[in-house]
Amino acid sequence: MEVHHHSHKPKNWKEYITEFIMLFAAVTLGFFAENVREHQIVIERKNQNLLAMVQDLKRDSAQLQQRIIEYTKAVKTFENLKYASYLYHNHQMSEPDFINYVTNQYDSSNIGDSFFSNNSAYKNTIATGSLSVIASLPIKRLIAEYYEELSDKLSDNNRNLDDELNEYIRTDMQIGNSINSDVTKSFSKLTHQQVLEDHKKNPAFIAAITSPTFTIHTNKFEMRCDYYLYLMKRFQSVNSQLLAALEKADA
Repeated sequence: MEVHHHSHKPKNWKEYITEFIMLFAAVTLGFFAENVREHQIVIERKNQNLLAMVQDLKRDSAQLQQRIIEYTKAVKTFENLKYASYLYHNHQMSEPDFINYVTNQYDSSNIGDSFFSNNSAYKNTIATGSLSVIASLPIKRLIAEYYEELSDKLSDNNRNLDDELNEYIRTDMQIGNSINSDVTKSFSKLTHQQVLEDHKKNPAFIAAITSPTFTIHTNKFEMRCDYYLYLMKRFQSVNSQLLAALEKADA
């Protein structure tokens, strides 16, 4: 029986090159396709984060407007207190009238509420790498100024404001440190009007506000509030610019 042997013809070198090129092209196309897919995901996340940032900025804007109104009134209150102190020490206002005036001015003022920025969308933008794919340099610059520079300054001043408010109320005005001996009820059970009347009779409170140093202490805390007000106005300005830029870019 005759045995047939199959001959294996060696491939031409051109065939090897062709196969290599086809394999290389397939791997390269797959690599590019994966990169395009990942880039699309990053772009989609960026768009979602920027939309969320717009909502955060709108919430910030509403809070800023309220805080600015409050601190503008507070600064005016401190100006009134200093002027009343001047009148009292120059014998142009009686002590009872001065005590009543200071008590009523303090009662009508609204100070101590700090501003805290809504920054969850910004944090997500950083965490997902979305910030790097924002093409607009002006928007990047505004984001950095708003969430890094001004936000850090406000956070630092929140702590300073809390410390100095406590010092002004507790030490410089002696509010809450003692209670008039004529009051027999627990301080926590007093009505608001009873608390005010107690301030007017409290020797520690009277001594604090009639002291010549009261104007100095009031001026010191006013300057703290005034600087905080200045920061919030800057924050509000950048908020408006960034919000307008993001809404324009989205449109």
